[in-house]
Amino acid sequence: MTDPHWNEIIEQGRNTQLLGQVAASLQRAQLLDQVPAPVQRHLALANRTVTRRNESVSWETSTLRRAVNPTIPLVLLKGCAYVACADDNAAGRIFSDIDVLVRRQDMQAVEADLASVGWKPSRVNDYDLAYYRNWMHEVPPMEHVRRHTVVDLHHAINPPVSRYYVNPDQLFERMVEIRPGIFVLSATDRVIHCALHLLQEGEPKKLMRDLYDLHLLLRQHHGSAAGMEQLHNRACELNVDALTGVAIGAARALFAKDLVEGERAGWLQACVDRAARQTSGNTTVAGELAGMALLTYSHWMKMPMHLLVPHLIRKSLLRMTSSKDIRIGQT
Repeated sequence: MTDPHWNEIIEQGRNTQLLGQVAASLQRAQLLDQVPAPVQRHLALANRTVTRRNESVSWETSTLRRAVNPTIPLVLLKGCAYVACADDNAAGRIFSDIDVLVRRQDMQAVEADLASVGWKPSRVNDYDLAYYRNWMHEVPPMEHVRRHTVVDLHHAINPPVSRYYVNPDQLFERMVEIRPGIFVLSATDRVIHCALHLLQEGEPKKLMRDLYDLHLLLRQHHGSAAGMEQLHNRACELNVDALTGVAIGAARALFAKDLVEGERAGWLQACVDRAARQTSGNTTVAGELAGMALLTYSHWMKMPMHLLVPHLIRKSLLRMTSSKDIRIGQT
């Protein structure tokens, strides 16, 4: 490894939010001491940042639990859940928001409890508020007035209007308590949520990290043929087996050593794979088109056309108007 190689790794690690996990991977392999000293400083800073954020999130989680009615279970999602469960992908992983799942009938009470201790709902216009309340699986983010930490409250893992809506009652049936009143999804459901999330969000810049999450979770929880069969059966039960298969195929194409040569991918998996590789810095027209296709598909997943088309038109017009106002103000 030359200095230019290391410069590229550090840059790409930051761009993909994977630098801390690069450090963790080198540490697991007992290779960190062989890394040049200037590079070690970058990796140590990434590790320190992750450690500090994890400590903050653990403290905030306890604060949330004390604020909310103790009879209401709080289910941690995504990064918070990985850290709380000490999943393999938690080592070195950085995240910012605290994602919490509660039952829909408890949502209003939880919002009120959090507001009473300083969590302020985001200011959105009437249309966006209706968009969240009627169509989405979460409410506008809540930010603490002093600490500026952000909580995303969910009542499901995907929108109720989604073509692939997962009934949250099926998830609550298998949730696991890790601390008094604090729960996580089952290991299998965490894997499925990870797969759904990376397709549903359609954010190319986060794809590499999300696919690496999925790869490590699969290796940890479903590393055998029997484990993969269990995962497939659960995905079928939740009616998301096709989507889960696409995400798993893309993760294997990037990270699995045992990929069978000649395995064929559908168009969506090919788009995910190409868009993820684009985040490493090798920008191509095909990669840009793949990212656009994935973003379009993510919108199609979340909303039926009679809701999606008017919504996108309205958002496009607002964006155009806002840009025009900025240009006028600058002149």
